[in-house]
Amino acid sequence: MEIQVNNSMTAIQAMRDATKDAATASQRISTGLRINRAGDDPVAFIRTTKLKAEISSFSQVKTNLAASNSVLNQVDGSLSQISSILVEMKNLAQRSASENDATIRATYQSAFASYLQDIDSLASGTTVSGSSVLDGTTASITVQVGINAGDTKTLTFFNSKTDALSIDSLDISTTGGASTALTTLGTAIDTTSSRLSTIGAYQNSLSIRGDFIDSTVLNKTIEYQGLMNADLAAETANLAAAQIRQNAATAMLSQSFRLDQDLVNYLLHSLD
Repeated sequence: MEIQVNNSMTAIQAMRDATKDAATASQRISTGLRINRAGDDPVAFIRTTKLKAEISSFSQVKTNLAASNSVLNQVDGSLSQISSILVEMKNLAQRSASENDATIRATYQSAFASYLQDIDSLASGTTVSGSSVLDGTTASITVQVGINAGDTKTLTFFNSKTDALSIDSLDISTTGGASTALTTLGTAIDTTSSRLSTIGAYQNSLSIRGDFIDSTVLNKTIEYQGLMNADLAAETANLAAAQIRQNAATAMLSQSFRLDQDLVNYLLHSLD
């Protein structure tokens, strides 16, 4: 009798273990995930939770970089246009400096004055969140380039209005004024070129940072998937093995119950 009881308990425990393993394998096959709750792998669960948070944070940084690059592209475009206008203004000054006809010089001055307005319009119209970055209103912006508190980069901008470039009071309607304008405009062109170079350096820096983040996110995503994703082939085999163990345990229980019933029947007949 003791042997039969032990066999029953063994079969019941085997059934429980097999049922648990079958349920785990079925869930992993269904969700495609190896870790569906913390208890599946506590250590890996902690790591995957951290990886998921880091991937999300890096994705936000990537969004920040894209927005900052958009600003830099806008600034680059405006400064490039200002540079082109300054070159045209210098050409007008050169013509006026060699022109003896005052009427023609006045025509040059009219075009010159229009260019000054265009520069101020470009400077004031280059904005970030409604605030201009080329007229002295917003001197700089800070960009979060990493996931840690200190991972920031400051982008400094420039006042490129005509008064800041010292060209707002130039007058090329006289040969003397035109000659003076040539020197001042040459300085303004050099200044604007230097600023364009700075913006280009910012763009390169953010691009390098973006490439680093892309690589980091890819590696962390691979690690996350390696920890989280179930091996469907292995889990299918585990499910099949668990089902076989379930069937075996069921057979053991059935046999145990049948033997117990046979013993009871024998005892009953012995009393007749």
